[in-house]
Amino acid sequence: MKIRIKGNSVRLRLTKSDVQALRETGNVSESTVISPGNIFTYILQKNTEAPRMYCSFSEGKMTVHLPHDKLCTLIYTEEIGVQDYAENGQEGGLFLLVEKDLKCLDTTSEDQSDMFDNPKTSC
Repeated sequence: MKIRIKGNSVRLRLTKSDVQALRETGNVSESTVISPGNIFTYILQKNTEAPRMYCSFSEGKMTVHLPHDKLCTLIYTEEIGVQDYAENGQEGGLFLLVEKDLKCLDTTSEDQSDMFDNPKTSC
């Protein structure tokens, strides 16, 4: 799982293995060691009680909560992603996007074997 944060938006990209883990366990997580004792962890978590997507942050862990309907869309359909806006006390809220990571159409050195096929054939 990859994360991209910019302004009031958070985007998570999932590989095929991530989607499988989400289906089997209800969550996916990644961690980055910033410095000794400082670890940033981001989690995508199934939350069947939540009516909408939302985000929580505590003790260096950011969790994006995914309601049942959005979870099913990611796991069982060909849809590329799901999105929502979450209340964060700012005008416009926090934009949340969770999408399947697609293979690049141009040359890259990144291992793309666990990525989803790109429906486009050219840039």
